[in-house]
Amino acid sequence: MKVLSGVLALLGVGVLLAVVLVGGGAVPAQFAAEVSADAPGTTGDGDDAAEDGALGVTDLLAELGELEAALPQDPAPSGVEFDDSATWGRLEGDAGATRAVLDPLEPRLRRLFVAADDTDTELGAAVALVARGWLDVWSGLGPLAAWEAHDLEFPNDTDDPDGVATGADELRGAAERGLEQVLVGRGRLHTGYTQLRALGPAEPDLQVALDLRAAAADDFDAEVRPLVLKLLSQATPTVLVTTERFATTSPGSQARARSSTVVCVDREALASAAGPLTPEQIDALSAATPARVDCPAPAQP
Repeated sequence: MKVLSGVLALLGVGVLLAVVLVGGGAVPAQFAAEVSADAPGTTGDGDDAAEDGALGVTDLLAELGELEAALPQDPAPSGVEFDDSATWGRLEGDAGATRAVLDPLEPRLRRLFVAADDTDTELGAAVALVARGWLDVWSGLGPLAAWEAHDLEFPNDTDDPDGVATGADELRGAAERGLEQVLVGRGRLHTGYTQLRALGPAEPDLQVALDLRAAAADDFDAEVRPLVLKLLSQATPTVLVTTERFATTSPGSQARARSSTVVCVDREALASAAGPLTPEQIDALSAATPARVDCPAPAQP
């Protein structure tokens, strides 16, 4: 009898819905509104809320603003010093301390990256680059911190009287892996913060912080990135391109065979240019290339 009663109850509900549909022509607006209110993915503030429940512009910027207050201001490595008598150099900054600051922020950065990447907007793409860039920096600092802390009790580059090494290994392979990952992250941070500076989407206080981050990313690209690439024995980001040959402004005193004019050009931009370049195209590439330490201004005669 209980089964039969349940069936009859279901039939009654079906008849009631049929009467509503036939009599009114559609589900009443109040009922539709209640269903819509209970459905997932409908929260948000006006235009800032996506139909699929993704974070809106206000939410992304609010979360990024909270993270900006906690993110390190000058993450390691902040510089490189070279020794002409050695094949390696000394990194400036404390990788372990920077990693410790980023450790508790990693879950929030990961969530922000996923949310921003799902928005399919220009602003979302910029925020996703920033979040992913910080995640890359965090990941690369792990091997760097291990390299810093390895065998602190032992000196490096020491031998006994017979020439047998007595010092500690440097774990240079770990340092190289970490530096390469950090460079990937800093490249994404440079692009992301530059885009946020151009878009200018945030409230004044946060926008100032984002603009300062973009300026710091410019400085790293110009002053530190070329040195880190040199440390890794990799190609620097800028290359010298010859524009004129066998032309001299001092005929009779300057050999034409050794006379040439060169300009600094971004290596990636030069590689992406198709076909032989005209002098005008080379000048345009040079004008768009930022000044970096790997391509200083030529000395004036």
